Amino acid sequence: MINRYVVISVFATIFTPIAFADYSLYEGEHGALSAGFQVQTALFGDINNQSGGSAKANLSDSFWEMSAKPHLEGSLNLIQDSKLYGGFSYVYSSTLGHDLSGYTQKGVEMYQQESDFLVSGTYDNYRYANKTEDLFLGWKSGKLLDEDEKITVDLSGGKQNFKLGSGFLLHYGADNGGNRGAGWVNPRTAFNNTIIGRLNIDDVKFEGFYLETRPLNPAEKRNYQGGNIEYAYSESATLGLSYINTRNHRFLHDDGSIDLIGRQALDNDTFNARFDFSPLENFTISTEYAYQINSLKTTTSESTDKTNKRASGGFGQIEYKREDLFWQPAISYRYAIQGNGFDAMSPGFTTWGTWFQGEISGEWMLDNSNLRTHVGRLVLTPEESVTLNLIYYNFTFVNPSAFDLTSANYGNEVNLLADWEYSESLSFSAGLEAFVPNEGGKQYLGGDANKVWLQGMLSASFEF
Repeated sequence: MINRYVVISVFATIFTPIAFADYSLYEGEHGALSAGFQVQTALFGDINNQSGGSAKANLSDSFWEMSAKPHLEGSLNLIQDSKLYGGFSYVYSSTLGHDLSGYTQKGVEMYQQESDFLVSGTYDNYRYANKTEDLFLGWKSGKLLDEDEKITVDLSGGKQNFKLGSGFLLHYGADNGGNRGAGWVNPRTAFNNTIIGRLNIDDVKFEGFYLETRPLNPAEKRNYQGGNIEYAYSESATLGLSYINTRNHRFLHDDGSIDLIGRQALDNDTFNARFDFSPLENFTISTEYAYQINSLKTTTSESTDKTNKRASGGFGQIEYKREDLFWQPAISYRYAIQGNGFDAMSPGFTTWGTWFQGEISGEWMLDNSNLRTHVGRLVLTPEESVTLNLIYYNFTFVNPSAFDLTSANYGNEVNLLADWEYSESLSFSAGLEAFVPNEGGKQYLGGDANKVWLQGMLSASFEF
């Protein structure tokens, strides 16, 4: 149990309106240097977690997360408005209690992350980690290639963020949660050992990239290399095409043993297309499709097994928004499917529901694979600083037999979320969520999983 005085202090922290401002250390003809500090905190309370399923007893009905991230950014002006730029940040993160992902559980012997599944033990109630987040250096061409900057080049490398399209495939390069803590706050997003090149020619952007992930288990580290082309046909239409190769090579061990029994090699090819279009005022269509050729080779002393599977995934979304009406309503519907065997890669958060689909199911239970979702959303803006979201999700499994289930109907979820931007430096979020399992959800969660799962969330972000 979380100490009640800790809980009270977190509530006090969340609702204490303190504003901060970015701090400029230097800005002049030679360049710029700035420093900042971000603190994030979130508190959760659940009723009937896992819908009463078999893992409920070993997880926390209430838990708290926080992160602190100092950062430093700078640039050095060169000839023709070209510049060198760079950045550094460091993250401390922690969790008090055991969140609902199941990565850690109370009093249960489990494999410890960051150990190649070799070391087992029990997780403490409080876990934390300190790690360098951003550490990158780059160069922008400015007017060096073209006085009107219609042709520009941007080259960078190191630990940094990268986002492809809506973040459906590539956005977050690091894992959070587990023994790093702060699984929902997600303070770590940068990829490791990146090389990113961008060439902009008028309305066309070319990108080439090499990225490494930072998973909880080093054996699951992945390399992404590929290219991307985006063409802005007009202010209302954008087309994107990408190719991504995904690789992972890992050693295999018997449980609890350091003796090698084999090697596994993953080599996937993904072809991706994206299109955003506004055919009418206030009306937007967004769609994305990914086709994958997934290869897995497992070699042991006794045999070699090769599998080649083809999978696909994507989404289509329509949105209608009226800024001239009371509370500026926006309604949208999205259909998304990630087929059986689809490699979800490294998606990330853009706005509520992308690409963690549901504050209960998407955050704690389901991956973006073997999943079909229908999402209806209503967004209201009663004030410029306040946004309300009402989101409905329907989940079904594409192939329930892959999970040894007899029903594809996982369940339904409703999220009511409020965001308040108190100032440029301080923002709050609050949420009430409910998940109702169907027969497939009851089987997936196990045990007596037939109850409505309720969750409340409060979070705050301070930047100064």
